[in-house]
Amino acid sequence: MDRHSIRYFFEHQLLPKWFFENKGEFVALVLHDQGILFRIVNDIFEKNNVENPYTENDFKVEAAKLTDELMMVKLVFPEPEETPLCYWSYLFFDLAFDNIRYFTVEKGLGEYPFVCSWTVNGSHSNYGTCTLEEHNDFLKCVSIYMGE
Repeated sequence: MDRHSIRYFFEHQLLPKWFFENKGEFVALVLHDQGILFRIVNDIFEKNNVENPYTENDFKVEAAKLTDELMMVKLVFPEPEETPLCYWSYLFFDLAFDNIRYFTVEKGLGEYPFVCSWTVNGSHSNYGTCTLEEHNDFLKCVSIYMGE
């Protein structure tokens, strides 16, 4: 695996699978130990004998309570060098984890990123472009989540 493949695997396969399979445990872990994202991706780099160009400061975890029943966790990744690597992922879920979504905001081919999502069965959907200004990406994810 090269740097691109490692990031793609981490952002598009490992994290969604982990979130869908472990839900609340995953959320609690990333909120309690924000360095875990870096340590996991660093382990993948090491196992593949690829130099990791990132630092722990390149990864962040933010959370927000959107309503009494709806939460969001944002996993921030290093600046994506190429498509379809992610700027960040949004995890939306209700408190019972009955309605959960894993969104990615991916570097696009032009100047605008794409809002996409992964499902529990590994399907990827592309919802088109957005901007990173005025929370346009976040609002697009909220709209998609609330509409389904």
